[in-house]
Amino acid sequence: MATLEQSLPESPQPLAWFEEFLKEDLAPYPGRVALVVRMVIAATLVMLITTTFRIPYGAYDAIYALTISHESPQATVNTARTTVIAFILGAGYVLLGALFFLDDPKLRLLWVIGSLFISFYALSAMTNYGGAARFGYLIIIITPLWDRHIPAELKVEGTLWAVGG
Repeated sequence: MATLEQSLPESPQPLAWFEEFLKEDLAPYPGRVALVVRMVIAATLVMLITTTFRIPYGAYDAIYALTISHESPQATVNTARTTVIAFILGAGYVLLGALFFLDDPKLRLLWVIGSLFISFYALSAMTNYGGAARFGYLIIIITPLWDRHIPAELKVEGTLWAVGG
């Protein structure tokens, strides 16, 4: 009895599907040049501002600049608004959780586990995937900061820098 793999014809090019994928994905369409220009300008400006003023979490800022929708100016504004709201909610959640669970390591561990559960549940349950992803992304970025042995003022400052970036 032959298996399915043995019955398939052999392809002369093993990565032909990848070449076809690239042709389809990189095919020109109206407005593509303007989209690329907006993305390059956004990422360049963000990195110039980040390096000029030495803003912490600069690598994350560049990722945000590239992942925000640039299909149209309205889509960019909507995505940026969602990101700001999600980051403010995420920072509030982290600061409130730190207020209650920072002193006890066992409660802190349970809080971190619960926070990750909430982040992943929000990704699956919310209709706005971008907002849920930003909320969870901020929690994941900030959680290691709150586990460091530094004064609480520096932890709050780092949290605000992550949100402000």
